Amino acid sequence: MNLALHTAGIIGLGVMGGSIARALRDSVRDLRILAVEANPEVRASALAAGVVNEALEAPSDALALCEVVFLCTPVAAAESLLGPVSRAMADGAILTDICAAKERLLACARDAVRPEVSFVAAHPLFGAPPGWARARADLWTGGTVAICTDSPASPAALDRVAQLHAHLGARVVRCLASEHDAATAVTTHLPHLLASALALSARSSGPLVWALAKANSGLREMTRLAELAFDAQGDLARRNRHLPAVAQKLQADFQRLLGAVVDSPESARAALEAARTARGELL
Repeated sequence: MNLALHTAGIIGLGVMGGSIARALRDSVRDLRILAVEANPEVRASALAAGVVNEALEAPSDALALCEVVFLCTPVAAAESLLGPVSRAMADGAILTDICAAKERLLACARDAVRPEVSFVAAHPLFGAPPGWARARADLWTGGTVAICTDSPASPAALDRVAQLHAHLGARVVRCLASEHDAATAVTTHLPHLLASALALSARSSGPLVWALAKANSGLREMTRLAELAFDAQGDLARRNRHLPAVAQKLQADFQRLLGAVVDSPESARAALEAARTARGELL
């Protein structure tokens, strides 16, 4: 696929921004990549590896050269950077992001992004352990990226961002920001809260649980998401207005399931087999 892309900007060289940079470097001929990264060691590493052509500590007027700029920072930083980054960009350029909560970010973008710059809200629904050192060129391959069609952008800009993600190897799904957040409340933010609640409950359950926890694969697997830093996940969940309703539905489903397990062997079998079938249909 010929992207006809000459200069791209990447704000934040963590695992996501670093992977975009590596993927673009490997797949787009003669592309110039300008990165903005606060960590001087990461900037030096990206330059030494030839992944980026220029690495700045903070956004500057150099972003005016970029046709597309990717905001690859935690959501709070992304919200604060929408205005400054768009003001540094040229008329007709595209600003996009990777954050996992969209409605509030889009509201911020409508106020902060200057009208001459198109903002396209996008969310790669995959990830990796954090950090520049874990960035890899094939991270997008086989993944799914959601693009919000109610972004303050032209249809051409939406298509352009979709083309970029498809070029990197992802399947693109288009949806409204409200639809995205309602779905990720179930698929992303609720699992994180459940893992966190289970970790807290297990810790308060006494020394025998502590002694057995490391040997118990169920607890280890179920609480893995609780390891995620607040900036990486908790701050996103806090921004998702759909989460309370989803949590209430889960509570009702859990109570029904628990009631069936307590009621009789037959009702327990039926309820748990239905749950096992549901998982198979989903995944």
